[in-house]
Amino acid sequence: MRLDIGAHSSQYVSPILEWMKENKYIPGPSKKLPFPGYEGKGMRFEVFKNTPKQGYQYFVHDPGPIATRDKTDSLFVWELLDGDSTVCEYPCKKARTTFRGRTWIVWYTLDLPYSDGPWKFCGLPGLVLHAYETEGYFRFNCIGVEKGNGHEIKLKTNRSGILDVYRHERAAELMMLEYWDAFAFDEAISPLPGKPLYIKEPSGKIYRPGEWPPQTAILYEKFPGINMKKKYPRNKTQRKKR
Repeated sequence: MRLDIGAHSSQYVSPILEWMKENKYIPGPSKKLPFPGYEGKGMRFEVFKNTPKQGYQYFVHDPGPIATRDKTDSLFVWELLDGDSTVCEYPCKKARTTFRGRTWIVWYTLDLPYSDGPWKFCGLPGLVLHAYETEGYFRFNCIGVEKGNGHEIKLKTNRSGILDVYRHERAAELMMLEYWDAFAFDEAISPLPGKPLYIKEPSGKIYRPGEWPPQTAILYEKFPGINMKKKYPRNKTQRKKR
């Protein structure tokens, strides 16, 4: 991922996803990307702060897209802690916050006085260069800082210019449904006549209805009320096919 910080806005984006969109790339077993180790799996989300509207940040997950919106002001309540560290040769201070079910420890530097950071992080007097959540599932680590090329920071919308914004709980449910039942997910985000006959992974493997292996997605934000097994039960025939 790459964090671009401009004069009034910022974006946290995937260079791989950018390249795929610009080149209209469709993953396939015979196609190779100019990114070593990438096999069709990756960070399929972006975060835009203060664009297209000042004072707000937008989280966008592909496919869909599934988008949510937060007011940037006071989004995180930070507790400043004792401790010093160095990240990418920048002296850092320590802070902690609990946000939507997860507790995060971050290291930020006053040498880069931007109230920004990876993912949704903001609200500190310096740039967040390292962050991890206390259960050990997620970690953000800066590996380099360099001057940008002055490119435009802009959240792209569809031709109508409209971005559908979901409640955070519904967005989380859809992202979990994507892994639990890809066919139900496709129907939920594209409620049009006709259901998909099969779903093809970038590796070339094909799944037909009833064959999708359910997985439990672990998200950055927890919503305990979401129960995929109860809302989208898998029947006995599906279990036998797996």
